[in-house]
Amino acid sequence: MRIRYCAFILLLVAILLSIAACREIKVSLGQEFSLGIGESALIQGEELQIKFLRVVTDSRCPRGVTCIWEGEVSCMVEITYQESLHQLRLTEPGLTNWPQEEAFKQYRIAFHVEPYPEAGIDIAEDEYRLLLRVSK
Repeated sequence: MRIRYCAFILLLVAILLSIAACREIKVSLGQEFSLGIGESALIQGEELQIKFLRVVTDSRCPRGVTCIWEGEVSCMVEITYQESLHQLRLTEPGLTNWPQEEAFKQYRIAFHVEPYPEAGIDIAEDEYRLLLRVSK
């Protein structure tokens, strides 16, 4: 009986973790929203879903440091459009302001990556946020 109870608790925890890891929000065209790694957004009224897969590189010049190059941050997103999967790399130069834009089909994807690096402080993977706005 005790083994069944433990197995049930472990299964319940696994289900809850998988639900949390696959968080999907619903947004409107033109609405600003934020995604963490592994999260996705469904654009209502469009056959479009965007998932933040990972940060590929982050070489942005940290605040408070003098650099010879501003660096850049690149993120990989997965876009499901009309039931087809596409991957798109979003690259933002360092020391720039919101928004950067990338075209996808008839859409414009404005984006910004947070947090911005600071000298001597590492950014953990789960701290990254991709701020987005999708418009036509």
